Amino acid sequence: MSSNVSENDFAIYNLTIQLFTRKKSTVAVETTVCVVLNIAALFLNAFLCWAVYSNHRLRRVTNIYVLALAVTDLLIASLVMPFLCGVSSHGRWISSWFACQFQGYWCVVLAYTAQLMFPLTAVNRFVRVLYPRIYMKLFVKKYILLSIGIVSTLALCAPLPFLLRGYEFGFHPGMMICFYTIENAREKQAIYRIVFFTILPMLIVTYCYLRIYRVVKRHATKRLQSVEEAATVPSNKLSVEDIVMTKTLFVIIFAFFVCWTPLYIVTAIDTAHKEFRLPRQAYFFATYLVGLSSIANPLIFGYMNATFREECKKFMNAIGIKRFSDGTYIDN
Repeated sequence: MSSNVSENDFAIYNLTIQLFTRKKSTVAVETTVCVVLNIAALFLNAFLCWAVYSNHRLRRVTNIYVLALAVTDLLIASLVMPFLCGVSSHGRWISSWFACQFQGYWCVVLAYTAQLMFPLTAVNRFVRVLYPRIYMKLFVKKYILLSIGIVSTLALCAPLPFLLRGYEFGFHPGMMICFYTIENAREKQAIYRIVFFTILPMLIVTYCYLRIYRVVKRHATKRLQSVEEAATVPSNKLSVEDIVMTKTLFVIIFAFFVCWTPLYIVTAIDTAHKEFRLPRQAYFFATYLVGLSSIANPLIFGYMNATFREECKKFMNAIGIKRFSDGTYIDN
């Protein structure tokens, strides 16, 4: 046991030295990427929230999930990423012990919130596609807000048993954030967190979308006339808009798990070997992919939602970005 501890201490020391002694060019590149991701996450998610609030066509019940994910990403950009940029710039943790616990807590809470939000969206789409009559009664605004409130509360409370038992989040010099230590990740309670907040949500999402895929595929293979009539069928039938929204939410969920999977992998490897076994670049890549996931939601929603794209065009016209398309300018 003591040899494992000493080996891990040496690995932490080695990563700490690598972080502090980076080349200036490496520091500049890594810090620039971090700052760009942070600013982009703040702006894009804030704009998504504003667009949903200001455009009545975007204030659909299903878009509440998209809005909730945008708020989660906005909190990540506000409460987590600034510390990451500070570490990247200085090569070490420059804040207090309390700030480390603060960042570690919100890293865990916001990750769990997003992971619990995805089964809600998957079940929503599952019921809408397979059981449309039940959907109209069950998925109304108040119930959706209640479900989001419940999973948010569960996520907020998830790290509390860990903290109340006297454990602390520790600074990870490879990931450049405060997070669970290896010793904490190997305890029995950690298994329950992994199963409830990660594995179970992934299983629910997988099952729901496999069932949805079969229905949507059958719908897509019908003749063109059936697709054209889908927009005019009664509200308890599957419409083109429902299919687009289902695909949008699936892509958002898929992008999240693609961005977060490297972090899961490196954490699992370290936990299995009881020490930090990977090079600093692997941890750096995993951490910045998580930052990239914070801008995936508005980008995907903007690409796949025509109404949101219209709001983007209005905004760009308002600040003069698209003046080159103005007819007077072309004539001149």
